[in-house]
Amino acid sequence: MDKIIIVDCRANDETIKELEKTGNAVIPTVKLDCLYDAVASHADMQIHYLGDNRFVCAPEAYDHYKKLLPHGFTLIKGSAKLNSKYPDDIAYNAAALKDCVICKSRCTAIEILETYGSKGADILNAAQGYAKCSTCIVSGHAIITSDKSIARAAEKHSIDVLKIREGYIKLQGMNYGFIGGASGLIDRNVLAFNGELSTHPDGDNIRSFCKNHGVEIVELKKGILTDIGSIITNTDF
Repeated sequence: MDKIIIVDCRANDETIKELEKTGNAVIPTVKLDCLYDAVASHADMQIHYLGDNRFVCAPEAYDHYKKLLPHGFTLIKGSAKLNSKYPDDIAYNAAALKDCVICKSRCTAIEILETYGSKGADILNAAQGYAKCSTCIVSGHAIITSDKSIARAAEKHSIDVLKIREGYIKLQGMNYGFIGGASGLIDRNVLAFNGELSTHPDGDNIRSFCKNHGVEIVELKKGILTDIGSIITNTDF
């Protein structure tokens, strides 16, 4: 099965061209009017990869992804509708690792909770509702985050955590964005960042952390790291 890459439909041309160079199918998101503008086209707000080439998405985005996902992929229409008022916007914003998923569980789509529960994965409850936005997944057992609640939940599960400083990531219309939203694994050992790590004060630490986990870094565009709502692929650990 080929790899697909789901990315913000408002991402700049430089980012899209670099992703297309991988030879994988690049699928744009859809802008949802039910979400506030800054995140209305963010993949991590509207679709979640469940593993084994299966996705679940918000019902408002179902027709869009149903048309674009290639044959052989399964798409589940989630039961949780989205709304711009927090926490009604975070149902699909969960960060899945090898044997656990980080999320604000009481607000997470039942399809996500049941899928990981049936696999025997642990549900790591975090106070941070924007769990996927806030979590850069480096491997099945390693993450980067600036969020204290996510770091605590992950460390209790023996996940290796690199804690970085807040800010230094651009998100249009907001004070700043998040490291998870500015990145995404485009292969099991290849992590893409939407911008240059040198623009972040913890950039060198991020490089070292990824190297220690055998993960190659790809920078998709010049300039400051920019939150585009995570780059989502069908990458299994």
